[in-house]
Amino acid sequence: MSELERYRKDWTKLIKRFDSSFFYYDLDALQAHLNELDKNLAPDVKLWYACKANPLSAILKIFRNLNFGIDVASQGELDQVLSAGVNPEDIISTGPSKSRKYLRSLLDNEVDVIVLESLNQAYWLDELSRELGVRPQVLLRVQLEFSGGQSVLGGDEITAFGLDPQAWRKLDFERTQNLDIIGMHAFQWGNILEVSQLKEIWWKTAKELQSLAHELKVPLKVIDLGGGLGLPYEPGQKALDFDQINTLLAELKVEFGTEKTWMELGRYAVGDCGYYLTQVIDKKQVRGRDILILDGGINHIARPALTHQSFPCEPFRPSGEKLSSQTTHFHVHGPLCTALDKVGSYDLPSDIDEGDWLVFSKTGAYGFTEAMPFFLCHKLPAEVIRFKGDLVTPRVAKNSNDWLV
Repeated sequence: MSELERYRKDWTKLIKRFDSSFFYYDLDALQAHLNELDKNLAPDVKLWYACKANPLSAILKIFRNLNFGIDVASQGELDQVLSAGVNPEDIISTGPSKSRKYLRSLLDNEVDVIVLESLNQAYWLDELSRELGVRPQVLLRVQLEFSGGQSVLGGDEITAFGLDPQAWRKLDFERTQNLDIIGMHAFQWGNILEVSQLKEIWWKTAKELQSLAHELKVPLKVIDLGGGLGLPYEPGQKALDFDQINTLLAELKVEFGTEKTWMELGRYAVGDCGYYLTQVIDKKQVRGRDILILDGGINHIARPALTHQSFPCEPFRPSGEKLSSQTTHFHVHGPLCTALDKVGSYDLPSDIDEGDWLVFSKTGAYGFTEAMPFFLCHKLPAEVIRFKGDLVTPRVAKNSNDWLV
């Protein structure tokens, strides 16, 4: 059974209810996927969920109940995770912007591990730890030199994440005596689909972190490789096999003698459970190009504008009426007054028209919370979950008068 047929009843009901764009998350599918990831996990490998991929509380509770750790990168994410009942010992704090105030909050909330991204952060945290009489566990985030391209996490570009090895060599250990340095973190690549590429990156990372730890005379009990496991957004791309990833992590442990290896999964953990549905508002030709205009665009899913890579898309008619087998190549745009609001180009049935719907899949990760929802004051999308036979709406669609002041 196709995804469209599996969810037809739900989606038809929700379209009638909202009559505007919405996100739909299958949490039964998410739970089954996570159970598979955890089933044969290599020894001493810990999986964390990067909250930034999707901080919906119902999703966080699935990870909590399955004993995954949660990675937070802001005070807001920390508040959301704690409100979802995640224990502080299952939280790691990443992100380049950590003020003294935020560091104090992390300590006050007994967050288990804090990733340090600057010398200032190390010294500020030490001062706060001495004042509070605590000794937090920390990782040093290292930005390495790579060749071979860019990613949203930097790739071979110079970014705000962490410090390069030369900068970490300037760390004054007299000013970090209240910190328990347990290892290092390095993560600069995202959405990778080739196991060989992951191995190349991880081996280089482990080798350089091992060398730096030896030079600094700090323990390397933990190497945090970040994430980077991709999803096949484009036709013809093949999904990663997590068994191969598991084997790779076991090999890395043997070769480099690491005590523990951590991974922070985002899109690979949650992306496949999500769908975004929006209605076709208009259809036209402009200078020989076929164009569809949608109810929602990058105000709901900004990833296409940020990465120039689109979510997979299929047409959906709530009535069940068949669409033409003939296709036309459509350029699909949202409602915003900017040429940036293009969500992709697709071969769709030639007779698709105003009133039909499009379904964008793999939007469980980097969907609504990565978007620019307030520009032009369009409706905010609803968010709906299906879990254990129940259909629940954590957030209904909201009009601009719900938030404009």
